[in-house]
Amino acid sequence: MKLEKYQDKNNKKRKAVLISLGVIVLISVSLLLYKTFASFTESAEFPMMKGKVDYFGNSDIYFAFYKGDEELDEMPQKGNEENLVFDHGECDNGASIIWDSEEWAPLVKGLNKVKTKCSLYFNKLGDVELYGKKIPLVNSGNGLYKVEHNDVIDEMTEYRYAGSNPNNYISLDGEIWRIIGLVNIQTEYGAEQRIKIIRTNGIDGQQDLGNYSWDYKSSYNNDWTTSTLNMMLNGIYYESGTGECYQGSSIPNTCDFTGENGSVKGIGEVMQISINPELIYGYKYIWSLGGMGDYTSKNNGLVTHFYSYERLGSVYPNNPIVWDSNNYLGLMYPSDYGYAVGGNVRNTCLETEMYNWTNETCGSNDWLKPQSGNYWTIQSNVYKPNEVFYISSNGYIRGDADVTNSYGVAPVAYLYEGCISEGDGTIDNPFIYMPVLCGY
Repeated sequence: MKLEKYQDKNNKKRKAVLISLGVIVLISVSLLLYKTFASFTESAEFPMMKGKVDYFGNSDIYFAFYKGDEELDEMPQKGNEENLVFDHGECDNGASIIWDSEEWAPLVKGLNKVKTKCSLYFNKLGDVELYGKKIPLVNSGNGLYKVEHNDVIDEMTEYRYAGSNPNNYISLDGEIWRIIGLVNIQTEYGAEQRIKIIRTNGIDGQQDLGNYSWDYKSSYNNDWTTSTLNMMLNGIYYESGTGECYQGSSIPNTCDFTGENGSVKGIGEVMQISINPELIYGYKYIWSLGGMGDYTSKNNGLVTHFYSYERLGSVYPNNPIVWDSNNYLGLMYPSDYGYAVGGNVRNTCLETEMYNWTNETCGSNDWLKPQSGNYWTIQSNVYKPNEVFYISSNGYIRGDADVTNSYGVAPVAYLYEGCISEGDGTIDNPFIYMPVLCGY
């Protein structure tokens, strides 16, 4: 009887020891797994330079490559004969792809689960026929990008020059401007596509016009149609004359756009005709003046939002929503600046609110970013009667600039698409605009 009790007692002790050892082993394994998983999560961002990862054979990630719907045996290499370029990437298990065009490699982010598949899609961009020339399209770096608008505004395709310094210089009778792109413009007879040009700094030694107030009159407000800057651009600047202008003071200065004695030259006679559709075809352009208000809320300050607001947005009470009088010269829209970002950060920047852009992330890859100071845009703030959107040399867009401030002015105009005969768009060999090719 004593022996049985002793054996029972011994069995209980042995069982307790085994249970304790089991708990210790379980805890140890759990800690090891946790540490391994945590380590994996922290280091789960890596580039794959080339080749193909086996189908979960000895790896936790598998890459598949596609040209359209066709699966490829391996990833197309940089400079391949088919001219295939990266289009987009998709991963399961919450991971994502960032494409490095310089290294020609995907960076996988958020890889925190095993057995993840990432699909990389490539396509052939080819060329686009613009102004009688074949211009190659790109989707990274400097060059001409395809932009599609498939919304309630206008289902159309535009082409925008983007990157830090694309080959988009154009000369008209010796005046050097730069091409923003082939864009949609409204007229009295419907939508048409035009070459949109801008005179900005860094153009063959020619500078922008300098700094001027957007509006400075007794009842100053953000109505572009009556602003003093509009009157100046389509008055003494368009006419290459002299007259009053405002530069941060209620007392006007005398501005000289004759080009004499070192002054900034205005618009020459050939350019005056070329950007004025009334002189050629007897109709006017209709510039959209839709304003924007809450541009700092999440997902309401993207380039696509700015584009939508400029076309369909509201305005401050009693301001007109379009401009169709004396409207040969205007300013860029915030969306013009947004669509001009290129490099390998383009897709990331287009998915980032523009008030969060910086020179390091997006601005340095955008040729429309001011070299110094701020640039005016034509878009107004619908919440404040005297505030307008501007582009900062730090790379971001804001809508809280008082119209009496003195900021940089880069005039914008439109040209007909079929009048270019020569050049490759470089600063040494710009496109040559010849109105005679358009019959005037």
